[in-house]
Order: sequence, then structure tokens, then C-alpha cells
Amino acid sequence: MRLLGVLESQKQLGGASYPPTLERLAELSGDTPAVTAKALATREAKARVLLSRGVGGKKKPAPGTTLVLLADDLQAVAQSDRLLELQLQSARTAGAPAVALAQLPKGLLPALSRAFKAAIEQRIAERRLPRTLGALTGKKPLFFFIADAVLPAAGAPAHPAAPATRGAPLHAAPDGAPRHTLPDAPRDAAPHPADADAAAAPFADRFDAAFAALDRDAGGHNYVTLHALRAALPDIPRAIFDAELAALRRQRRYSLDPSDGRHHQMAEAERDAGITEAGNLLVYVAQRHDA
Repeated sequence: MRLLGVLESQKQLGGASYPPTLERLAELSGDTPAVTAKALATREAKARVLLSRGVGGKKKPAPGTTLVLLADDLQAVAQSDRLLELQLQSARTAGAPAVALAQLPKGLLPALSRAFKAAIEQRIAERRLPRTLGALTGKKPLFFFIADAVLPAAGAPAHPAAPATRGAPLHAAPDGAPRHTLPDAPRDAAPHPADADAAAAPFADRFDAAFAALDRDAGGHNYVTLHALRAALPDIPRAIFDAELAALRRQRRYSLDPSDGRHHQMAEAERDAGITEAGNLLVYVAQRHDA
């Protein structure tokens, strides 16, 4: 089965390559998500492969937030940062960016849902979260993206952490050290208007602005590294960044290219920021003008 081979090759790459979303797997195999989902519904595929969410019925989950994984990897995926980020992204709304723990497993396959819920509870006990997420513990824990939170301005004096009865905020430590509570924001504090507008802007607008600025600084050659663009949008989880960029590529707004190594020796960080497709490591972004 060709799709199984593609999936296993993505697992060998590791990192952000596995498990791929249904959308990503379809892109790698040269089919549409609908065709790919149909192929994965065969008896042969079901014996080896799982979709994190069902794709039948009237309400179909977005291919960009449905993961495709080998059945043997269910437990590892349940414990992964990627699944947590994707589930939060699917459950949050602009009006309700904080999501209760009970809502996060919704839509997942029953076995994956149970393992995922247990993994989240373990994260809370260990005060361990991805860099992009925060949480308020208590009887009904709430999870949110740090980008959605209103935090104290840089240099603001720290306030005592909230009492445990109110729920202690969790956030990710950059070096794997024990997590600490976030300070309470001053009641009269407000985010800088420019910062608030930037965080609320759609991904496409932010990506366009970041690309234009970086390309201009580099001499206007219409070639910007994925590493530089990820660094310019640090609040966006990698899985979400890749899914949104894939949508821009389908709209023929941007293309990705590999490095030939002749003009620039890629640093390790630049390679790590790339996207692998059909054996090629794509590290450059170019804006298309033929849409």
C-alpha cells in the first residue's frame, strides 16, 4: 500500500513530520484529502493505520487537524505535544480561547481519547506543557495558547502567584526545568494596541507581512527561509504554521524550494525548520505571482 509507505517514511524522519495530518499525507501522496481518507478506509489500511478523528458523517473534521498514525503508535501520539496543540486549536474559538480539559479529547477515536485524557492529567500533575500553551489548574482545568493570554508588559513588577484554590497557572519552561506559575497581570494593565492587533490578525496577513519585511531586509530576491519566518511568528505552533502555510500554497500564493547548497550552506536550525516532501528538504519560501 503506497500510503503506508509514505506514512512509514514520515515516521523515520521524526520530529514534526510524524504523525502527519490527513491534509499533509494527501499532499505528499499527490491526492486530495477526500481521496486519501477513502483509501485509508479500506480493510487493509484499517489494520495498520488510524485517523485521530473520524472522517465520516455530516460533520467532517478539518483535514488539517486530523492526524494519521500507525496503530502501534497510539500511546506515543496520545502523549505528544502535537496532538495537544491540534486539539486545542480545534476546540478554541475567538470568543472562548480557553478550553476545559473535558472538551479537549472530543472528536478523537475512543481509544485515543482515553489515552489522551490520561496524558493531559499526567501533564498537569507534572506541570509540563508545550512552550506554546498555558493552563489553569483546579477542579475544571482550562488550557489556552500563550498567544491568546494578556500578560504583564515587559519589565512589569511580578505579583504573587494566585492561591492554589483559584487554580495555579502553568506554562512551559524553555529548558525542561520545573514549571513556575505565571504572575497575575495588574488589573489596570492593557496590552499595547499594536501587540493586540498583531496577535488577533489572521495567519495569512501576519505571514504576508513577515515575508515582505524579511524579503526586503534580504535585498528583495523573493526568497526567505522557513527558519526566519517561523522565528518571526514564534507564537504559532509548528503544526498550525505548517497547516496554514499548506493552505496558502494550495491558493498558489507561495511555493517552497530546497537548497542546492551552492550559494548558502544551511545551518542546522535552518534545516530543522524545513519541510520534507518526496525526499526533498524544502527550506525556502517564495511568493508566487501566477495565481
